[in-house]
Formats: sequence, structure tokens, C-alpha cells
Amino acid sequence: MPDSRKEQGKHPTRWTKGKSGNPNGRPGKGAEIRRKLMELTPDAMKAIEDGIKSGDTACLKIWADRCDPVSKATLPTVEFLADTTDLTRFSLSVLAAISKGEVSPDIGSHIINAAASAARVAEIDQMKRELEELQKQVEEMLNERP
Repeated sequence: MPDSRKEQGKHPTRWTKGKSGNPNGRPGKGAEIRRKLMELTPDAMKAIEDGIKSGDTACLKIWADRCDPVSKATLPTVEFLADTTDLTRFSLSVLAAISKGEVSPDIGSHIINAAASAARVAEIDQMKRELEELQKQVEEMLNERP
């Protein structure tokens, strides 16, 4: 049985390596779909309107979801004093603010989780710097060998 990889490279109808056989990409149908939807919109709106008037709750839900969407909740801004010496002291400061009623428990949890995520990012950055320094030292040691 012949090796198909070898045959593919030699096949006369294959594309040149590194070049796309379709540089413009797959033709999109988005414009056509949007045009068809726009044609249907007046009829769809009329059907939804008729459904609402007849008491169809599904039509009312469609209208409510699309025409009057619920706004996404945003977390309020809070101010409190926090010890930023380290992550532990910061977390204890947040817990103290929660116990004093300066910060709600759910907001406090978000703050602590955000601080922990930031600490992990900082830790990864530090490890990256240390690794680069170690690699540099190893290269220098290898270059010093006779």
C-alpha cells in the first residue's frame, strides 16, 4: 500500500505548499440571509403584534426580549480602606469591610477573587522573569566552557 503522504506531495492537482487554494475564503451568505430577514421583518412584526393582541405569551416574550431587553446588572462602586501589603492582609481588609457593612458579601467576594487573580498573574510574571534569568545564567555558563 503506498504512503498517502508521499503521494499527496507529488499529486499534480495539489495546491502549492504554503499557498491557499482559496485566498478570498469561503463565500459568505450573511448578506443574503440579512436581506431575506429584512424582507420578512414586516410580516414577522405583524405576526408578533397579532399574537400579543390575542394573548399569546410566547409572542409577548419575544417582544419583551427583543424590544425591551433586561439590562445587565452592574456591580456598584465601593470605597473602603484596605491593607495592600500582601494578598492575605488585603483579603482580611475586605472581610473587615464586609463585617462593618461597608461592602456587601457578594461584592467582597468579587473583590477578593479579583485580587487573587491579579496575584496569580503577578506570580506568573515573576516566574517568567526568574526563568529567563536562569536561562541566561545557563547560557553564560555554557559559553564559558573551554
